[in-house]
Amino acid sequence: MGPVRSDSPYINHTGQNTFRIQDIPIDILRKTILTSRPKSKSTSISKSKSKPKRKRHAGRTLKMTQDTPAQAQPVDAAFSPAPRRLSMLEVLPVEVIEQIFLHSLNVNLPRASHVVAAALSSERIYRLLILLAFWEDPVIYQKYPANHPGSSKNGSAAIRDVFKPVEYNMLCMRDRSILQALVFSCRWCTMDRILKQVPTMLNLTIQRQWLDEGVQMEADERVDLERFMKRKQDTKLSFNGSGPLTTQFAELMCLSWEEVTEMSKATDRGTHRYKLDITPMADVQITHITGKIVMNWPALNLCCPPKKMLRGRKSGFTQEDVAFLEMLRITSSNYKRVNAPSTPCTTSMVDRTALHEGVTNAIETQNYNALISLLKLDEYVFRWRVANQGKPVFYTIPSKHFEHVVRVGQDKPHLQQAFFEALLRASAESVPHKSAAITQWNVNNNERARKKGGIYNLLTARFSKWLSNFMLNLPEQIGYARENPNNQLFTCGQLKIHDLEGDRFMEEVLEPSHRAALGNWHEESSFRREDHWLVRAGPELPPGFRRTSSSTIA
Repeated sequence: MGPVRSDSPYINHTGQNTFRIQDIPIDILRKTILTSRPKSKSTSISKSKSKPKRKRHAGRTLKMTQDTPAQAQPVDAAFSPAPRRLSMLEVLPVEVIEQIFLHSLNVNLPRASHVVAAALSSERIYRLLILLAFWEDPVIYQKYPANHPGSSKNGSAAIRDVFKPVEYNMLCMRDRSILQALVFSCRWCTMDRILKQVPTMLNLTIQRQWLDEGVQMEADERVDLERFMKRKQDTKLSFNGSGPLTTQFAELMCLSWEEVTEMSKATDRGTHRYKLDITPMADVQITHITGKIVMNWPALNLCCPPKKMLRGRKSGFTQEDVAFLEMLRITSSNYKRVNAPSTPCTTSMVDRTALHEGVTNAIETQNYNALISLLKLDEYVFRWRVANQGKPVFYTIPSKHFEHVVRVGQDKPHLQQAFFEALLRASAESVPHKSAAITQWNVNNNERARKKGGIYNLLTARFSKWLSNFMLNLPEQIGYARENPNNQLFTCGQLKIHDLEGDRFMEEVLEPSHRAALGNWHEESSFRREDHWLVRAGPELPPGFRRTSSSTIA
């Protein structure tokens, strides 16, 4: 099909073109071409007949024009190469190419030709790919019959409308994970484009897990929920309802569809009571009050962040890189909440090797925000992945990070302490207790405070004094925490103040600097969820200004 333009938005990071026309199933090609015909009678094929003809003969180019007789004119081949003929795929109408692409979901297709790439480089296509790649639609609906409310591989009418013009078909986790990785590799996949679709994904989850399941609500609550889904209010976030046993809870109770049907006939529809709790731009939580079961669905289902995003650039993490990572962490609900009603759980995975290469990168470039963002994501996914089944896990990080901190930025001892404390809050038990570099760093901090004085030097010396004593007791602390991971000195950045070492840290480090006890830092983020849900009207505000609660809401 010819060379691929390097500026194509579908070019991946390696720049490789791996598409073959054989990759598209023949039934999809036949079905799409027969059902999608161009409205105009004239096509690009007929138009091409009026163009001047070129013929190849014996190494010479013969040109036929209307102004000159049909005679051979030798032309230098390097001076005027013959134009490439368009392939059968390239001459198809744009609508047909779009349908082929959305049926096959082969993102290598636009990389085959700049003509095809131009046909598929539209915001509508980007939007559909993001929704298919990042919205989780449980595949358990496929095994239920068509008469089950809302359970069809094509979803309800409301769901199908969102995915028009493509015919919606749910993807299994494996296929969605592959598609998500391919979408991440495309140049057009930006934070703004993904963020713009997060409200749609949250509404799709509400539609699938609440409305399509036949849950009934009071009229006023129904109105409030509709206003929320239209992004006109974000104050009423809890809703009550009743109805039949929903698909997800029936699956948890190991009940078949036949058993659920018999239960609905034998009992009143309002027997099962539910509560819907929504965190805008983050997740949907439904509580089965009757059975005391809680289930969560993140707004954006993150399968695995790209390694390139975790490692950062050679020059370090930019502000936009950290903002993208934080947006994904919060919207995928990969953070521990204070007073959460249920045990955290995530299906996301991370490449820990790439992530800790990113931690090293953040330390070397002195990027504190990138460091804590990576540490939060790593701890949450490691502690609360589905495979752990809610059991506590002893969390550690590579000990080399601590030694790396004391070697980098020696001219900024206060910044060194901040980085060391961040690693400590991630996993204090990972400190190498026999490290000569850390011991020398503690000695240098005490010596600096003795010679130069100053409030900051004195506070750093206090931290080093506590750290020296902690390293002496560290083997005992590690054994204590391994027996019960809940006894780790820090969990989610929160200090165990009732622990002996935690009490000493509070007394020797925090109180002298007039700092409060260190709490859960997972909810702390540069990404502000509350700024992205409501659809606001009015002109844009200058940078640095925020709308007040009295601002006009569309």
